[in-house]
Amino acid sequence: MKSSGKLSERLGSFPDPRTRIAYEAESLEDWELLAVLLGRGNRAQPIEDLSREVLHQCRGLGGLLQKKISDLTQIPGIGNAKATALIAAIEFARRLKWEALKGRVYSATQLINFLSTSLIPKNRECFVLITLSPEGTVLRAEIVAVGGLEEVGVQTRDLLKIVLNDAASAVIIAHNHPESSSKPSKEDIWIYKNFGQLLHSLGIRLLDQWIFGIDGIYSCKEGKVL
Repeated sequence: MKSSGKLSERLGSFPDPRTRIAYEAESLEDWELLAVLLGRGNRAQPIEDLSREVLHQCRGLGGLLQKKISDLTQIPGIGNAKATALIAAIEFARRLKWEALKGRVYSATQLINFLSTSLIPKNRECFVLITLSPEGTVLRAEIVAVGGLEEVGVQTRDLLKIVLNDAASAVIIAHNHPESSSKPSKEDIWIYKNFGQLLHSLGIRLLDQWIFGIDGIYSCKEGKVL
């Protein structure tokens, strides 16, 4: 057995991603990682073609994050078992990312990245509540209502109950405008001002309201798209 040569060169004779992932997981392409999750292809498509087709249909990993089981099973070659495995992997990754964020000192950049890539789907309107401790660490960042803001009937008393239970000293609220501009509506401004006043009366700061749209992220505090 030869000992010379780089590890990646010696492993060149093992094209199977399931073999390579044990040695060089970080070097695998997106389709190769997806192939490992999917396991096997079918009579019509080898796993290499199937995993590439999934990424193509989803327009990359970003699109895959937004898919539901019913969406994935519309892709030829993806049945319920493969679709549920992918959804489980996506949810697992989301939770790992949250665990890495939870308890850290507040960073607007990290929170916005977490919300836009891991929490807020692009095809549904969601209202998110973020609470911070007196020390400035993140206590909570979760969806508290799904649907249109008016339709789901976001109640300030429900939000306030969560904030008080967390013993938070500062709060951020956020929601998205699927397929539309991040420009705040009258209702968005009303919620930001009135909820902020309510929190202020209790000695709690409302740091901002972020609105995610197709043109970027609007900051109600800054009065502009970030």
